[in-house]
Amino acid sequence: MVCGGWSSERSVSLSTGKNVYRALKQNKYKAYLFDLKKNNINKILLLKPTILFNALHGEFGEDGGLTCFAEKNKISITHSNQVSSSLCLDKTLTKAFLKKFPYINIPKTYKKTDNITYPVIVKPNTGGSSNGVLIVNNKKQLFEIIKKNKEHNIIEQKIPIYKELTVTVVEDKKSVKALGVTDIKFDSEYYDFKAKYTKGFSQHVLPALIPKKEYSYLLNVSEKIFKLTGCKSIARIDFIMEKRPKTNKYFFLEINTHPGLTHISLAPEQASFNKMSYFSLIKLILDTANVF
Repeated sequence: MVCGGWSSERSVSLSTGKNVYRALKQNKYKAYLFDLKKNNINKILLLKPTILFNALHGEFGEDGGLTCFAEKNKISITHSNQVSSSLCLDKTLTKAFLKKFPYINIPKTYKKTDNITYPVIVKPNTGGSSNGVLIVNNKKQLFEIIKKNKEHNIIEQKIPIYKELTVTVVEDKKSVKALGVTDIKFDSEYYDFKAKYTKGFSQHVLPALIPKKEYSYLLNVSEKIFKLTGCKSIARIDFIMEKRPKTNKYFFLEINTHPGLTHISLAPEQASFNKMSYFSLIKLILDTANVF
């Protein structure tokens, strides 16, 4: 069980890791909780693991770094492979790739700072958990952010959000299945870190109260995105719904190849909705690991 790391999502990773570790121990698995730091990765080899459960979020975990380490040392590892992980963590690359498919709606992304229709969303290109997300209302604000922030940001059209929706997709014995559509309700201006990880700051409506045809579309398109991006084991795909007079429109936001597995996370909740226990979800992830 590798968790922690050094990304801005370290605390979430530790929480995920502890939950998964507890479930493994309760089910008589021989497991070790390894808190990864920049100077201790080779200590993993001293434990002689047969499989690494990759509970890292963000840098080195979701970008394929730990998977490369595992492959080099011939150790099996969970979640998506290096190529899929690095593609999905990079929001610009993911959207450019998925834009080729007409049945997937993508918010407009601005490559230059001129001819922008405000407001826009500015967020780190490879960040997660809504860290660093800002709503920008004019050119002056945008230039100030660009000047202060050296990180590679993505500038994206701000869609009027009627609903924020998410779908967990799992792979089981070569079949891919979307587990459900959750409508996430929150009081903040957007689904921020506090709303995601603090109990009581958001509510999850499962199944989402949207028209049946649109619910089916989200399940179907999520499975297609999972396959197109080469994901493995599990991923969570986020959408926003723009309410329109005749037909609602759904926009793809991002795909998370390492969704949280904490006690308030969305993926375990959707698994439970499908009568799948928390441990059954963990075992599914283990059973679909990459073997080198």
